Amino acid sequence: MSWSNEVATVLVPGTRALVIDDSTATRRIFRSHLEPLGLDVIEAGDGRIALDLLEGNPHAAGLIFCDISMPRMDGFEFCARLHQASWYDRTPVVMVSTQSDAKSVVRALKLGADDYIPKPFDREFLARVIARVLHHD
Repeated sequence: MSWSNEVATVLVPGTRALVIDDSTATRRIFRSHLEPLGLDVIEAGDGRIALDLLEGNPHAAGLIFCDISMPRMDGFEFCARLHQASWYDRTPVVMVSTQSDAKSVVRALKLGADDYIPKPFDREFLARVIARVLHHD
């Protein structure tokens, strides 16, 4: 099975991905990789904006990609606050960062991230991560 078919088997039509990154260019790259895989993309420039968006509509996204290094609220704090929120519905969170050291990965996972993607990444790698975190047994 090809990697794009792997994603197709786990995606519910209309699934939205929330991309949280302070870099417009990175959000554009995510969009260019995610839309061809069948995901609708919504964006937030930092963790605070993303929490506000999700608090108003906890089902706004079926998958979240979150950068670590951002102003106002970084990805670690976003992940911690998201998992503490009473309205959080276990939407999978994938942390994304140039910080690929073991300490950062472990910290993200301890805070509740479902996976971790080092930057840079390509569409195939992203698709495999999506298939893995959305796979429901």
